[in-house]
Amino acid sequence: MKRFIPFILILLFSTVSFAGHLDSKWERTFNSVVLVTSETVLTKAPITEPVPDIFENGEPKQPPPFQSPKSILPKFVMGTGFFINEIHVVTNYHIIKNFDKIKIYAYNHPFEITDVKLVGYDAEIDIAVLEIGETVVHDVLKFSKVAPKVGDTVYALGHGLNQVWSLTKGILSYDYRRNPNTSFVHYIQTDAVINSGNSGGPLLNESGEVLGVNTLLISPDKYYVGYGYVIPTLLVERAVNQILATGTHVKPSIGIVMGIVDDKEKYKKLLSTNVKHYLEVKEVMPDSPAFLFGVQAGDIIISMDGHDIQVMPNVIETLWKRYPGDTITMKVYRNGEYFLIDVVLGKAEPVKADVLPFGDTE
Repeated sequence: MKRFIPFILILLFSTVSFAGHLDSKWERTFNSVVLVTSETVLTKAPITEPVPDIFENGEPKQPPPFQSPKSILPKFVMGTGFFINEIHVVTNYHIIKNFDKIKIYAYNHPFEITDVKLVGYDAEIDIAVLEIGETVVHDVLKFSKVAPKVGDTVYALGHGLNQVWSLTKGILSYDYRRNPNTSFVHYIQTDAVINSGNSGGPLLNESGEVLGVNTLLISPDKYYVGYGYVIPTLLVERAVNQILATGTHVKPSIGIVMGIVDDKEKYKKLLSTNVKHYLEVKEVMPDSPAFLFGVQAGDIIISMDGHDIQVMPNVIETLWKRYPGDTITMKVYRNGEYFLIDVVLGKAEPVKADVLPFGDTE
C-alpha cells in the first residue's frame, strides 16, 4: 500500500499505453496487472483558537472561542492487483479498507476505471476481490497448482515506490513465515524487490503463474531490505473462490494448539521407538471439534487424511483445503499406540477487527 501524490496519475497516462518493449513471455502478465487506488475522505475536527479578553463597561468579557470550519482531507492509497477473469480483480484488503472511492488503471487502457465495486474481502487473510462494470481489454493470470520450493526463481510485478509496472526478480527465500496474529495465515518469503505500492500484486513463477499475493515488507526503515512476505496461492485461491460464490469467506476450526515436542525425555523416547514425528498437541480447546472427537493434549500427530505431518504448516495447509462440516482423519501416537480419529471440523469465529499483518503495509 502506498500514500501517493495525485500528480502521479498524470504519469500513468504517459506510461500505460506507451510502455517499453516487452518480451512476449511477459506481455500477457503485464496486461493482467492493474494499479489500484483508493480514496478516503477524512473530516478534520474544528480547531479551537484562544482569543484575548474584551472589556465592556470596565468588566472583562470572554467571547465564545473561535472555531474554524471542518475541513475535508482526502487520503490516497495506491497498490497493485490482477485480473483473474473478465471482470474480477484480486488485491490486498488493506489497500481499499474504509474507502470512499476506488479506481483502477489497466496496462493497455489509458483511462481510469471508476465503475468498481467491492465483491467481498477477508481482513484476516488480507485479501479482497473487486469487480469492474465497464469493458476493458486485458488478459488474466492463473494460479499455480504447484507450490514453489526454496531457491526457485520468482518474479514480483507491481508499482513499488510509484514506479508503475515494475518487474523484479529473486528467489523463494523460505516457504513458511508465521503471522503472530492468527494461526490460519502464514506466508512464503522472497527476496524479489517489494516496496510500498507492490501490495496486492502477484508473485510469479517462470511460467507467469501466480504463486501468491505480495503483502508485507519486513524492514526497519519501511523500504526494501530483502524480506518480502507473500500470501500463498492455496490460501488466496480458497478465499477468492468463496468470496466470488458467497461474498464472504468462512474458515474451518479444529481447536488445537500445536508445537514441536519440547520435553527432552519424550523426544528421546520417540527417537528410540522410531516414530520420527515430533509435532505435539499442546492443548485442546474446550468444546472444540478436537475435544469432542477425542484428540488429547500430548498426542503426536502422524498424519491427516493419509498425508504425512511433520510441522505445523502441514496441518494448517491441510485445513486450507477443508471447510466447516468436513471430516478429517487424524492419525496420532499416544502412549505407545497409534489411533485413528475422525474429526468433524467446526466453523471458525469471524474476525471482529482487522487482523492485519505485523510488518509494513504502508
